[in-house]
Amino acid sequence: MEKQGRAKNVKLKLLYLQKVFLTQTDEEHRLGVPELCKALQDMGVTVERKGVYRDIDTLIAYGMDIRLTQTGYYLASREFENSELRLLVSAVQAASFISEPRSHALANKLLGLTSVAQADAIRRQTNIGGVKCLGDEIFHTIETVNYAIAHGCRLSFFYIKQDISKRNVVQRSGQSFHVTPYAMIWMQDRYYLVANMNERDNLTHFRLDRIQNANPEYEKARPCGEVSEYAVRFDAADYAKKCVNMFGGEVIRITLRGEMRLVSDILDRFGQDTVLQRDPGSDNHFLAYVQAASGVGFLSWVAQYGAALEILTPAPLREEMRKRTLLACAMYEPSCAQAAADGIMPSDGENA
Repeated sequence: MEKQGRAKNVKLKLLYLQKVFLTQTDEEHRLGVPELCKALQDMGVTVERKGVYRDIDTLIAYGMDIRLTQTGYYLASREFENSELRLLVSAVQAASFISEPRSHALANKLLGLTSVAQADAIRRQTNIGGVKCLGDEIFHTIETVNYAIAHGCRLSFFYIKQDISKRNVVQRSGQSFHVTPYAMIWMQDRYYLVANMNERDNLTHFRLDRIQNANPEYEKARPCGEVSEYAVRFDAADYAKKCVNMFGGEVIRITLRGEMRLVSDILDRFGQDTVLQRDPGSDNHFLAYVQAASGVGFLSWVAQYGAALEILTPAPLREEMRKRTLLACAMYEPSCAQAAADGIMPSDGENA
């Protein structure tokens, strides 16, 4: 038995040594051969100094970026840089659809990809903030949706929202949704399923954290070309760019006029390929030509900029924005109430 134990240690020694380099060394934490030997012995591995040198050479030949300095050996590069891990951990901790316990577990898995010292440093500088969901059903939902997409089949589920008493209420009077799933999109701190409902000829999206009891249906999926502009393959990035605030609607060409300070906001929302030009009538304004779903989401997005952003065309969308502005005004200014009813904005001197 003792010989078998020693043989096992010899076979596993390289793996244990690899683990020491991964977890205990980095540019600021280096280990000499005596320290490497002690670390291996603490793991129950019997080693000799000469053997450690040979094993280090083997790991280098395998591809590990192990470097020697005057103060010892360390692993110089890894699969993920610390800045990349920091971004991923921050994304997990900020995601409202991931529960707090699962956020901690995912963050620890990610931090296991760097040294213990670097992981502690990242952990001290990142904290969970904001509202987090309470359950983990979304992970089952993601796996089920992914299976349905990969196997080209349809999907059924119940969809919930909360009432005034904060109780989950199943939508559609308790009836399930039956859809063809095309993609999952992370937008504006939410994770969405983009799908076609069986009885419709367009796309709809659902928040994944509101989906319950998702199950694949072995009915063949409907080709996305039958229900969208994407004839061959669903383009999730293009779809997300056009669905402002994740509200759907007919995708149309829209002309916007905005203050120069909003150029970055327009490019952030619609992409660097957005056509921009200076407003011929004003040095302080620009024109933007975008394609977007002309629904409530787009109008709400424009409204947040107040008088700094204006819809010029198409005329029906501009008129819808005007009516919504009047209704909002009527809530705060009594003199606007009649104007909203008449469809006329009251005069306010030069700002009329």
